[in-house]
Amino acid sequence: MNAHRVMDEELHAYVDGCLDGDRRLAVERWLAEDAEAARRVEDYRAQAALLHEIFDPVLREAPTDAAHELTLQLKGRLAGNDNVPPWHARPLVRVAAAVMLVVAGASGGYLGRSAVAPAPVTVAQPVAKRATLQTFAEEAAQAHRFYTADERFQVEMGAEDQGALNSWLSHRVGRSVFGPDLSKVGYRLIGGRSLPTDTGAGAQYMYINDQSKRITLFVGQPPAGQEASFSFAQNGDVATFYWVEGGLAYALIGRLSKDELLGITKAVYEDVKAGPKPAQPAEQPPQQPMAPQPAEQPQMQRQEQNPVQPISDTQKSKES
Repeated sequence: MNAHRVMDEELHAYVDGCLDGDRRLAVERWLAEDAEAARRVEDYRAQAALLHEIFDPVLREAPTDAAHELTLQLKGRLAGNDNVPPWHARPLVRVAAAVMLVVAGASGGYLGRSAVAPAPVTVAQPVAKRATLQTFAEEAAQAHRFYTADERFQVEMGAEDQGALNSWLSHRVGRSVFGPDLSKVGYRLIGGRSLPTDTGAGAQYMYINDQSKRITLFVGQPPAGQEASFSFAQNGDVATFYWVEGGLAYALIGRLSKDELLGITKAVYEDVKAGPKPAQPAEQPPQQPMAPQPAEQPQMQRQEQNPVQPISDTQKSKES
């Protein structure tokens, strides 16, 4: 058995599927007899799965404009073949570096992660992604998921005074915005809130129907140069229609089918095109007819004065 001992390098190659048929069978026979080696292989597989989960999305990212421009500037100026990536960009080197980071972190002790702060690592800051109408719609969908999940804090300001709500949100957005009337499609406005986006402050209006289903309308500044007609996105059970109209970006979100949400979207679009309705004066309660007042009673005649005049102290009686 010792004459055919398998080295760790072969175990890693076995996990990565890089062994030929004969050597792979030899490793499998070794693993059947060596429980410790079999345990290490399972650890290597779990570690490889973790690395793929962490780094595969990064490897699939398209190079940024800045990175592409730098590549073009350096092309032909470095020794060697331009088609060969630099040593630090080769997949095996990057995976090996990631393995070293994971192993080093594990050796530090998982339980002591809150007691000892890791050494600061200086990394290059990623180039900010250019805001698009799609990212605006994604932000609106995330806000919908978050604020419809908790009825206690679903709105920041109620719709009891819709004029005040529209005025407040317009001030936050920096543009005149309003909550459309969706009563004709069975939804009533319950309030709204202001939220940040990549292009500035946005306004979220929330509506509810008789079945307690909630939809939200997100309004904000569109990304520069973005002009789009209606677009649709589906993320799990959340559907979104988004578009640009009158210099503002709109996104209508709900846990509804595409056809159901489309019908409501048309109602929103029609109301937005028509513009905000003038505020209606508050209805005054009907005045009750005045009860007839009884006719004013004539003043009672004064009692006749006593005909007997009192004798003044300065007068004398004739009889005296």
